[in-house]
Amino acid sequence: MPPSDSTDRTGQLSPFIVAMTGGVGSGKSTVARVLEDLGAHRMDADEEARSVLQEKSVIDRLAQHFGSEILSSKGEIDREALSKIVFTDPEALQFLESVVHPAVRERIDVALEKLAGMGFDSNSPFPDGRIWILLDIPLLETSPYRTKVDRILFVEAPEEDRESRVREHRGWAAGERARREDAQLPINDKRAGATHSIENSNQTTPEELKIRCQELIQQWISEMK
Repeated sequence: MPPSDSTDRTGQLSPFIVAMTGGVGSGKSTVARVLEDLGAHRMDADEEARSVLQEKSVIDRLAQHFGSEILSSKGEIDREALSKIVFTDPEALQFLESVVHPAVRERIDVALEKLAGMGFDSNSPFPDGRIWILLDIPLLETSPYRTKVDRILFVEAPEEDRESRVREHRGWAAGERARREDAQLPINDKRAGATHSIENSNQTTPEELKIRCQELIQQWISEMK
């Protein structure tokens, strides 16, 4: 866990940073949107990665390495074609990450520094308007941000629910979710490394999820005292 001191070198309250983790299809984005509505400043690494993949220099570098088959008819990155390559070849995945991850981290670092400079947030649910940052970062456990957060929230959902979600909402074929999870830390290890968890099964209603998120916030507030 990060240092318990909640102030920075100027004596100002440092941001309260929560990172999210969970299995593929667990509904992390759904939980993140609820927490955002409750006052969190959300940073979505996947969204930043999609933006990075639209940069011409990145497109050119990836196309040079993987070939034109990863490009769409418009000359953009075909994410599905690229995924089929990198999630079956560890070396290919490593190369992709070496290109994309530094750019994503740079964007996140700039955003973190900007938020930390606010010093006070009237929308924060935490005492004294403490800035609240929510990091939605895939592969959190191997990320440098792993040691920079105050809490790690594991989003819990049954495997059958996660499978149905990726098939219905992402159009994935059978076996695709498992294949992608095989490239990540085992889900039991993710769960064990978290400080808190929240259930988000298919039976969870939006109202129930909001209540669970509000209860989490109150728990974090009590832990600050």
